[in-house]
Amino acid sequence: MFELNSIYYPITALPDAQNNSYIEVPPCNALRPYVRCFWGTSQPIRNCEKQGRPVIPDTCMDIIFETNYSKNEYVGSFLALDEGSYNAVIIDNTDTVSTFAIRFYAWSAVLFSDNSMKNSKNLYFDADEFFHGLQKEFEPFLCSKTSFSQKIKAAEQILMNRINLNKFSDNLMNGLYHIIKNNGNVKISDICDYTGLSKKTLERVFNENMGITPKSIQSLIRYQLLWQDIYSHKHFDVFDAVLKYGYFDQAHLLNDFKRRHSMTPNAALMLALG
Repeated sequence: MFELNSIYYPITALPDAQNNSYIEVPPCNALRPYVRCFWGTSQPIRNCEKQGRPVIPDTCMDIIFETNYSKNEYVGSFLALDEGSYNAVIIDNTDTVSTFAIRFYAWSAVLFSDNSMKNSKNLYFDADEFFHGLQKEFEPFLCSKTSFSQKIKAAEQILMNRINLNKFSDNLMNGLYHIIKNNGNVKISDICDYTGLSKKTLERVFNENMGITPKSIQSLIRYQLLWQDIYSHKHFDVFDAVLKYGYFDQAHLLNDFKRRHSMTPNAALMLALG
């Protein structure tokens, strides 16, 4: 398995902000090439105590289980690759709820799914539409108030039993590797040359495995790597970034970032650092 997670580790809008209503926990070593993290509420809380979080394109896909203990019900949803940003909606009532979610890398969700990811980008589905029977498998520990660590342990076993490495695509991983190693600053023709695929075949491979075109994921990866640079470097130099990521000029970089993140780099950094 080509482990892209060793060279690409996408982050959210608030990488280090964790509390009772949002925590992130890495998976076991066996699942790290496929699962970015498990996330959710650390314990059951009231809906009105949740804190809204900005959501940005993190080049990941999520299965999200929302359990309402007050109403004795739960629902599982699947969020495919999203190209835009938004603020998570918080329901203002006193129901006791919990969230437990699995965040997959863009290239790995398909390995656990019954379907291809064709034409799924920017869409929201019932979890069973792509992961048949998953909600039933998760039900025993979602409906009981087990700890977050207990939920992770059960989820890891379910995922290990579900993974289908026969669906693994060397062509997809080679194409993504070339995009990441070049900071998203690469032409589609270069990806075709690197993988030995025609443009039509390359587009089919990316669509079936991630639901997105090579051009779109190249743009998202460039944005995500840029955001990681902004967040991790105290003295981020926008002019160096223009060259590194292949933007025409400073205005092009700033406009592209704002289009993805819904705010300027400075505002995004101030929000992330609190």
